[in-house]
Amino acid sequence: MLGLSGVSIAEEHGLKQMLKIKSGKLDDLAKPNSVVLFEDQAAALEVRVGDAVTISAPTPRGTNNTVDVTVVAIANSMGMMSSFSCFLNADTLTRLYQLNDDTTGALQVYLPSSDLESVKKVEARLRDGLSKAGYALMDEDPRAFFFKFENVSREAWTGQRLDLTTWHDEVSFVAWTVDLMSAVSFGLAIVLLLVIGVGIMIVMWISIRERTREIGTLRAIGMQRRGVLAMFLAEGFMLALIATVAGTVFGLAVSFALNAAHVPLSQGVQFVLLSDRLVVIPTVQWTLVTLVFITSVVTLISVLPASLAARLEPVTAMAHVG
Repeated sequence: MLGLSGVSIAEEHGLKQMLKIKSGKLDDLAKPNSVVLFEDQAAALEVRVGDAVTISAPTPRGTNNTVDVTVVAIANSMGMMSSFSCFLNADTLTRLYQLNDDTTGALQVYLPSSDLESVKKVEARLRDGLSKAGYALMDEDPRAFFFKFENVSREAWTGQRLDLTTWHDEVSFVAWTVDLMSAVSFGLAIVLLLVIGVGIMIVMWISIRERTREIGTLRAIGMQRRGVLAMFLAEGFMLALIATVAGTVFGLAVSFALNAAHVPLSQGVQFVLLSDRLVVIPTVQWTLVTLVFITSVVTLISVLPASLAARLEPVTAMAHVG
């Protein structure tokens, strides 16, 4: 069970850049009755480049039609999207479904802004305009198109209706993956901050204990409590900043090394991450946000030990032994 995408390969320059061909030639998709499969599909069908396969598909008239095609190329798997789709010569696909040359299944409107609110406004305008123009529209349903097949088959109307969806609707079926990854990342960040916080507090307490007499001397010669507090807060800030910068540089280096190593992923992991290899994409925005956030949190954590140091009485601190 695969989704068939008709392609005029001479006009699809972006496809050539995205697909990594394992065997065969992608340009041969220009030949009639040709198909490009992904490696997992070819393995399941036990076919190689040059072998023939038969494709069966339902036509708009309700009958099944078949066509014999030749495998002209096998591409590396790309995760979930490559698990249920393949590419067919465009003319062959038209004959298979018995469609006219000017028939299309989808029209995509690209907007300068990806903001969901702006997209929804445009969708509402399109829905209103198409309705006034006499087109029959399906009820609004914020799900990917293939989730709607079962509902449509149970409805009483016949013929064709237009369905308007946004990019957010069409990728909603993988939103759970993004939410899961975000939750895991948030949990790991909380654990990391707790470990860092405990470590910083222990270091600060040890530092205060070892310098208790120095603190007493500074207080005796006139340093105010605010000065002692500021001194230890500055120390905590410098510790946090140096450690965070070092960790950021190390993380970026590991990210670039993993990307260069092209670490392959198992098929199950590919289905979740939508990629055939491990890809880590650090961004400038999130790098700076993480740097500022962790440094700020650790600095705030050092407030408690710094406050304890500031409250030491000069006489008691100078008499401290050990």
